[in-house]
Amino acid sequence: MAGLTLDTAGALAAARELGATGWPAAELLLAIRIGMAEGAAARREGEIKPDG
Repeated sequence: MAGLTLDTAGALAAARELGATGWPAAELLLAIRIGMAEGAAARREGEIKPDG
């Protein structure tokens, strides 16, 4: 996941606003990071064309 950044504090705050605490919050953050990595890989492979 090199080169990917996630505002961890902001994402954790959003998870808490949704009622997630402890392990569920950590799992939500992990799912976001995995999604970001998969999206980046798809863009590198040309599956998704960037906007513009």
